Amino acid sequence: MRSAVHGIAATGKIGSRTERVETPYEKLRALIVSGRLPPGARIAEGPLAEWLGLSRTPVREALQRLRQQGLLVEVGGGAGVRVRLAVAPLKRDQMQELYGLAGALEAFAARGLAAWSERERVRLARELERVEKSFAVEAAKSPVDYDRLFETHDAFHRELTRHVIGPETAALLQTIRPHLDRYEWFYAPLTGLDFSATHSEHRAIIDALKAGSAHRLERTVQANWENGATRLAPVIEGHDARLHLPGGPITASWPRRLIAAAAPWK
Repeated sequence: MRSAVHGIAATGKIGSRTERVETPYEKLRALIVSGRLPPGARIAEGPLAEWLGLSRTPVREALQRLRQQGLLVEVGGGAGVRVRLAVAPLKRDQMQELYGLAGALEAFAARGLAAWSERERVRLARELERVEKSFAVEAAKSPVDYDRLFETHDAFHRELTRHVIGPETAALLQTIRPHLDRYEWFYAPLTGLDFSATHSEHRAIIDALKAGSAHRLERTVQANWENGATRLAPVIEGHDARLHLPGGPITASWPRRLIAAAAPWK
């Protein structure tokens, strides 16, 4: 899941094949979210600018913007030591908080689907079933294309609420989206490919949609996110969460031990 980062700004999804010219900020954000600039990587402005083929000024501005968003953190400093920037670490507590927030926001939006007519709900249910089938097809491929796997899974959640989500709820989700995506992109390649729990939870959401029950929609969506966090937590604990990118301007190390675990997908 650490490739095809060129489409995030155009579509809001990493891995999109949409062609467009990105800004330095968009390039760097995509590299961080996709894990190509991994957690803990020390960022050297000059080598990074050279590596990206950009001048230092736009790279410096992009780094400061990413720091303000919490994707980069300050390290070092004090006693005359120069402050450096590093990619923010991935932490279990942060992941659980982010998943809880996303689940609450998405569930709140999904409640609005209960007010739709039965015909409208059935039409959306069929579309979600089509997306879920595409996700299953991608998950069954060998080798797995993690770009496509991410896209098809993400499409289920976006399709579920895109017609009913309000602007304030959408803005809140968009704020935390890069942080959420980091966990799934970074850890999914390190986990197993048994998505039976995810398929079952998505099926429960579709059934709640068909039934037109606001309470069931809210509960099944929240359960999907909560269970995803539960599946992901031990994976985070079992890894150092630092990688080495050959040829890049960073110093980090691959996790020494890979642990087969349940996939973290929602």
